[in-house]
Amino acid sequence: MKNLIKKYAILLIIGIVLSHLITAIILTIWPNLLTTEYPDGHTLKLGSDYLTVAFEYSINIVFIILIAKDMKRENLKSIPILILTFFYSLLGVIFFLVIIATKKINLIKTNSYE
Repeated sequence: MKNLIKKYAILLIIGIVLSHLITAIILTIWPNLLTTEYPDGHTLKLGSDYLTVAFEYSINIVFIILIAKDMKRENLKSIPILILTFFYSLLGVIFFLVIIATKKINLIKTNSYE
C-alpha cells in the first residue's frame, strides 16, 4: 500500500508540473498561438489555461491506464473511478487508494476472525 501511495504521489506531482511546464514552453516558442487577429484590426487572446487543461486531460489518460493496470492486479473493477480520474486525477487516485485500503482492511479482519 505504501508503494502505491508513493508511486501515485510522485506521478501526480510530475503530471501537474509537466502540464504547466509544457504550456509555458509552447507559449514561449509560439507566443501568438492563442491569439486570433480579425480583419477589422482587433485581436482576441485566449488564456493559457485552455492549453494547460488540454495537457492535464491528456496526462489523465495516462493515469487511467496506470490505475486500470493496478486495478487488474488487485482484482478490483470500478469504472466510476476511471471516469473520475479522467476529469480530475487527484480525486480518482484518492478514491482508488481508499478502495484498495478498505479492501485490505476487510481482508485482514476476515483472516483474524477465522
